[in-house]
Amino acid sequence: MSDSLSQILKNHNQKQADIRKQNEQLKKNAIRSTQELTDSLTEYANAGINEIFNNQKELEQQSKKLAQQTSKYVHQTQQWLTLVDGFNMSLKELGDIKNWTEIMEHDMKSIMLTLEFVHQGTLEGEPPNH
Repeated sequence: MSDSLSQILKNHNQKQADIRKQNEQLKKNAIRSTQELTDSLTEYANAGINEIFNNQKELEQQSKKLAQQTSKYVHQTQQWLTLVDGFNMSLKELGDIKNWTEIMEHDMKSIMLTLEFVHQGTLEGEPPNH
């Protein structure tokens, strides 16, 4: 009986060792699988983060470029406004000159009519009144 008890104990110990060995192997497999899953998830997350980061950099570059172009267009628009203001002022001056010439023409016609009237009066023998 002691042989059979000893055999049972030996078998039991062997089974326990096999179960521990199997459990240890399962634990290693679980740890390896967990590590692979973690690595895959990290890689996937990093890929998304890298894409977001690259998109952000691209947006910042385009934003800077847009700001530069906007500044350039603002400067160009200011130059155009200055040019148009100068043109408007020149047109106004031309309008003033035209008005002045019309007034001068009217005044000259009045002077000419007056001189003709005076000249007509002296031709008819009447002395001009002083």
